[in-house]
Amino acid sequence: MRIIKVVLFVLTLVLVLPSCNTLNRSRMLKTPRGYQYARFPDSTVNKTYQISKDDVLSLRMYSNDGFKPIRIGLEGVEGAGRSTGILPYRVQSNGNVKIPILGEFKISGISLKEAELLIEKRLSQYYKDPFVILEVLNKRVYLFTSGSNAQVVNLPNDNTTLFEVLAQAGGITGVGNAKRIKIIRGDLRDPVVYLIDLSKVESLPSSDLIMQANDIIYIDPVINFATNITGDIASILSLVSSILLVFNLINQA
Repeated sequence: MRIIKVVLFVLTLVLVLPSCNTLNRSRMLKTPRGYQYARFPDSTVNKTYQISKDDVLSLRMYSNDGFKPIRIGLEGVEGAGRSTGILPYRVQSNGNVKIPILGEFKISGISLKEAELLIEKRLSQYYKDPFVILEVLNKRVYLFTSGSNAQVVNLPNDNTTLFEVLAQAGGITGVGNAKRIKIIRGDLRDPVVYLIDLSKVESLPSSDLIMQANDIIYIDPVINFATNITGDIASILSLVSSILLVFNLINQA
């Protein structure tokens, strides 16, 4: 009988313990105490963007040095750009892009300017003095403010700063901690992490950090210790009460 009581008591603990809240359970991307954040780049000017696989390119082509638009097909990203005459094309996983008449060729790993010259060269076989305008449609960063607030913010140009991204997103919400803004960049298996403090005017130079495509911006939440601790204490008291109740029932059995 004693063994049965012990088993029932342990099962009660296993079932009840998960219901106890923990402080800041929803907080993401925590760093350990003493974590070494990366130093800011010496230059605020962004490196020239290199086209990569899965990029979606907006392609506009003209003949006679920009005098007449060229429409050589309606392939590309299905359903996109057909009404505007701007044709989007997706860079394939092998780094190639396929354009009607021009065929399939490698485009990843080069800048937009280099890609424009490459397309103009291939287009010159069919048109006189071709002129090409190429843009990347999916240059964006991921902004997490707090809780469930997350946005994908498009980068309008190669030198969009952190301050501009925050302005596009409507600024830092009341539950966001302006003193702890993390920028996570590069390979997620070995990322570069910057920590930025925008709570003071003296910190404004760090807001001039140029954003790169696929950067993750995470704004730590303001920790309301009073609310969280009160909730945790209530959970603990409820847990203790449940355990004592079950323990008394087992002893009376």
